[in-house]
Amino acid sequence: MSASKENEYFSDGITEEIINALAKIDGLIVTSRTSAFYFKGKNIPVPEIGKELGVSTLLEGSVRLSGNAIRITAQLIDATEDYHFWSETWDRKLDNIFEVQDEISILIAEKLREQIGHFEIEEKADARHTEINAYEWYLKSKSSFAKFQKADILKAVDEIEHAIAIDPECPFYHASKAIYFSYLGLVNAIPGREAFTMSKEAAIQALQLDPTDPEANYSIGLVHYFFEKDLDTAESYLNLSLKYRPNNVNALLGGSVMDVISGNNERALFRVKKAIELDPLTHSHIYYHASALQRMGRYEEALTEVNKLLKAVPHHTNSYCLKGTILNRLKRYDEAIEHYKTVPVSSEKTEVYYAGIGIVYASSGNLAKAEEYLLKCRDQAQNLHLASEENPLVIINIYLGNLDLAFKEIEKDITAGKYYLNFYRENPAFKLLADDPRYSIFNTIFKSDGRNHAESSAENSGAKKKALLDEKQIDTYSGQLLDYMATEKPYLDADLSLRKLANQLELSPNQLSMVLNEGLGKNFNGFVNHYRVEEFKMLAKDPGSANLTIVALAYECGFNSKTVFNTYFKEKTGLTPSEYLKD
Repeated sequence: MSASKENEYFSDGITEEIINALAKIDGLIVTSRTSAFYFKGKNIPVPEIGKELGVSTLLEGSVRLSGNAIRITAQLIDATEDYHFWSETWDRKLDNIFEVQDEISILIAEKLREQIGHFEIEEKADARHTEINAYEWYLKSKSSFAKFQKADILKAVDEIEHAIAIDPECPFYHASKAIYFSYLGLVNAIPGREAFTMSKEAAIQALQLDPTDPEANYSIGLVHYFFEKDLDTAESYLNLSLKYRPNNVNALLGGSVMDVISGNNERALFRVKKAIELDPLTHSHIYYHASALQRMGRYEEALTEVNKLLKAVPHHTNSYCLKGTILNRLKRYDEAIEHYKTVPVSSEKTEVYYAGIGIVYASSGNLAKAEEYLLKCRDQAQNLHLASEENPLVIINIYLGNLDLAFKEIEKDITAGKYYLNFYRENPAFKLLADDPRYSIFNTIFKSDGRNHAESSAENSGAKKKALLDEKQIDTYSGQLLDYMATEKPYLDADLSLRKLANQLELSPNQLSMVLNEGLGKNFNGFVNHYRVEEFKMLAKDPGSANLTIVALAYECGFNSKTVFNTYFKEKTGLTPSEYLKD
């Protein structure tokens, strides 16, 4: 809402920071940036947004900049009933921007908990400091990176370097640099070795400054997976990233791929489904689900998923080629061959994919046609940017019985670190080599393959955090709470919050939240508003209240919003306040 539209990067950055802060709370599902930003500036009804995202509550707000002053507003909206149940405004100086963000994030989390039920909230973290000029460069870099084009990511690198030059002690500036370089390597924008070396250096620097930074842990995990082929170490860092930000979509998707390689199929599917739940409007995430199912040999399920994605994004090259692989594995050879004749390389252009057709002919036993397409592959190399590109000079030669040629190509691909070899265990062609003594070359692909680490990880072992309170304590505190509500009537205070009530009872907010949820089966707002409705009923019958309006009576009972009062009253009694009074 600033005078200059050029400041939009700032409000977008603040929004993402708040999303990330809320996403650290385990047990709270927070829609990711990509899906949330889809609705920015669009006039779409709240219930429709809630339904599309699969959420119960929307957070809406604005940022206004004026010189060194900032005004941030935030409001929480019940997505089903479409009413605001909380709002707040902060007027601050930019010098303490981190303090404002922490304050906003914790308060939003507390108000959410009061509305929807128990989850634990960590108390305010140690104060963070940065130069505001550095922070502005950081937010600009996030804005550039979000465009996800080569030129913009390179621009993001330049901008984050400005931030680091001003404030080299801020850990997440280095973490962001690590992420940017990782992606430059993944999309081959710069040579992989150079990209991953820079990414690793930046991630190590970030972790030295803050071992709990989720992006730094994620980035160095990518380095160990893609470049160093060390799945044990990679999974350790991915698990740490998810520990410090359970809703980290990229870490969930990356972790799911590693889980498939290490044979941890159940967790792989859990992670990819959670990523889709957190980011439902990014259709390409379905590719990870389809790909995981295909690599597990669950071909019919994989085909259903990839068809779902291609219906939404018909020109998604990776998914189109994945469908060809699945059709081939299902022995639907004619269908697969026709499919590979129209591979989309853009929204307007398709190509005949010789490698795909040749591999289908080879696996179906039509060796003459397979050899014909092998020659085409040699003469006309194609790079369709497939996530698990197969080398036809390897695969087709295996089926033709040219094993010396196949192993020579495999050696080259292992040296080059070709990605498709990560999944050699599930490839039917490679299974034909199992009795050849040279098959042991596949053991050199990974420094470690994650198979031992997967079963011992805390996430997979079902280890649970120790409960705040035991059952006996919950029962005791539940009784004390009910007595206190009846005798002291704290609900008459319109500013009563869970934190304030917890202080009165000499409990922590997390403990009181647990008592309400597990002991009494209520969230804070439902619990307190029940008392307020009963108070309204009692006051309404008192002749001394005859001169008061309905709204005035509601405020006397502790409500501070006419909308909240009307909504909650009808929900509990089945009548509007006016209908109740008439009865």
